[in-house]
Amino acid sequence: MDLQLSLVALVVVTFAFSLFIRSRFWKPRAVRKSPPLAGGAWPIIGHLRLFKNPAEPLHMALGKLADKYGPIFTIKYGVERAVVVSSSEMAKECLKTHDKVFSSRVQSVVSEILGYNYAFFAFSSYGRYFHEIKKKVMHELFSNHRIEMLKHIRESEVSTSIREIYEQWTKNKKSGGSNEVVVSNERMVW
Repeated sequence: MDLQLSLVALVVVTFAFSLFIRSRFWKPRAVRKSPPLAGGAWPIIGHLRLFKNPAEPLHMALGKLADKYGPIFTIKYGVERAVVVSSSEMAKECLKTHDKVFSSRVQSVVSEILGYNYAFFAFSSYGRYFHEIKKKVMHELFSNHRIEMLKHIRESEVSTSIREIYEQWTKNKKSGGSNEVVVSNERMVW
């Protein structure tokens, strides 16, 4: 019994001494300054409840927060933090000067599986591979020549969609239905 008490006392004294030494000689790393966190976040969903109002679009809600907290602030998007930048000068600095910091992706199981082990452009992390794929995507998909070459496809899709909506609307109007059009399981009310 005495041996157990002395062993417990030894563990407690050793733990207290190590805490004392750590607090006395340990120097914290440089504290990273982060932008202010917008108030009103709930524990699990964060600020998502602020963006559910269909009468107020997302950019208007973020604009109100920017008016209150300044041109750069953070919000909680669920349990993750997201930086919101509403100043063009700061956005340019984030995307040009400090692009390595902001172009990193969150590593998750979903992006690993859907992105073929992070090989997909949208899920790949910043590095040599990302730069090579970005060059190819910008050259092959988003060049002026390619956009002009595929212009007829976009025009055809838009005109087909408008024609289908109009046909649904005229069919509903003839049958005396409401001003509700159902196109591919989505409702559009006029």
